[in-house]
Amino acid sequence: MQRIRTLLVVSLALVAVSPLVGQTPTEELQRRMEAAENATNVDVLLQGAAAARLLGDFSRASGIMERATTALVQVDNSWVTEMIFQALASGKGSNGMQRAFRDARQRIRMSPQQIADVTNNFPSLLLGGEFDEMILSFSPDHPDPAYRCECQAEKAWVHRVAGRQHESRILWGELVAAWDRNPLEFTNPDAQANWQGQYARNLARAGRVSDARAALEKAMSMPVSDDERPAVQRRWAQTHAELGDVEGAVALLEPLIASSTLVTVNSLSTRYTWEPVRNTIEFQEMLARHR
Repeated sequence: MQRIRTLLVVSLALVAVSPLVGQTPTEELQRRMEAAENATNVDVLLQGAAAARLLGDFSRASGIMERATTALVQVDNSWVTEMIFQALASGKGSNGMQRAFRDARQRIRMSPQQIADVTNNFPSLLLGGEFDEMILSFSPDHPDPAYRCECQAEKAWVHRVAGRQHESRILWGELVAAWDRNPLEFTNPDAQANWQGQYARNLARAGRVSDARAALEKAMSMPVSDDERPAVQRRWAQTHAELGDVEGAVALLEPLIASSTLVTVNSLSTRYTWEPVRNTIEFQEMLARHR
């Protein structure tokens, strides 16, 4: 992360130096602004913002800087996620994931909702209850904007990891009820298939078993590209796991273990999403076959 910050400082310094020597032609500054229009790269955005400033277009410079700030936050979030994935993939378990997240938070100031987003993706980080009070304090009308969030899934995980299954199911139920009222529609078939898999999984987490099975059947009949199939297939396996269908989960997971996906022996041994079936004989036999 320090390297990322250093690169940004160097980029800003280079941008700042050029006007002092008067060697950046107007055409080049305009090109930099145009390059920044559809960019997500932080360096390109910073150069575009500086170019707009030098040309006196302060409104455009401000807009590009807002996008650069968003991009920088995304870089931070991606870095934090990769830190945790590294700990997970190397077999350091839940404790290693927690240490990686603690180290990341020492380097990056994260907002409460950013922390909640990460714990939603890695519920093992909730073991020990360090973030419980903070996450459960979220509400849509909280006086502090930093805590203004429905965050049903994030709260549901807090309850589930703490062993409060009933409270967890209620919150998953609220989430899928909102999706029932406003189902998401995507023009991209892969995105639609991925959402349908999440919908089926969350129905199962809410205890709506028959609805979850019907949604899963629909999900598994939807078209999905070869590139996205491993991620979508993992959603299907998660639904089977939530329903207690060990054989169904194993049948979907085993082909993924041998390929370069998020499904590995270490992830299956650690990630909380597999908790409902992890200690079964069939699941442990699958892990043993691939160790």
